[in-house]
Amino acid sequence: MDWNGVLGSVRVNDMDPKDRVDLMTASLRREFPRLDHSAKPIAGRLVRLGTLFIEAIARVVAPFGLSANEYVILCVLRASGAPYTLPPRRINPLMNLTSGGMTNILHALAMRGLIQRLPDPSDRRGVLIRMTPAAIKLIDEALAAHGAEERRMIAVLAPKERLELQKLLSKLLVSLDPVSVSVPSMLAIYPASRSSAGRKQIERKSTVAASSRAIGRKKSAR
Repeated sequence: MDWNGVLGSVRVNDMDPKDRVDLMTASLRREFPRLDHSAKPIAGRLVRLGTLFIEAIARVVAPFGLSANEYVILCVLRASGAPYTLPPRRINPLMNLTSGGMTNILHALAMRGLIQRLPDPSDRRGVLIRMTPAAIKLIDEALAAHGAEERRMIAVLAPKERLELQKLLSKLLVSLDPVSVSVPSMLAIYPASRSSAGRKQIERKSTVAASSRAIGRKKSAR
């Protein structure tokens, strides 16, 4: 079911604001009384809220001359820490871009002087993507604006409610989409607190974990 389409079609009286997911769930229960709709109130709200927050990205970064995908890619580079350089395969935007889509966006960013393509010393056929000083200045301003908008959007929640919601959403996300922490993503979480030695330690742990997973897959195949 296309929840965005369904929920977007529900008309709500502006003078009497309601949760549109409640309205739609009530309709589904009326029309399909034998079905279990217990997950709909959660799933419907997650879909609707996800749409609203993604739309907020596009709305906020547009004045900076960026698309949502361009913004996310530059955020990944910026969060990786100086020298803000990653190979294309390590740039993992939130949007599910194809390799062709990623190439087109990187080309557009390069044409505007926001990234540079450099030879990859570890791969003769590969390249590294590095942010330019202009891009760093631009993304810092865009990040501040986006953060302010996100805080505005969750202002209705008290601090304790935010923490509890964060824990519950994390629990659900980990159960459905667990990921192994890579070096760039770990640096994105702790960009300022990691020393060079600490970063090397994380990289070693990441390499060992990847090797262990590969050995496990080989044993399973046997």
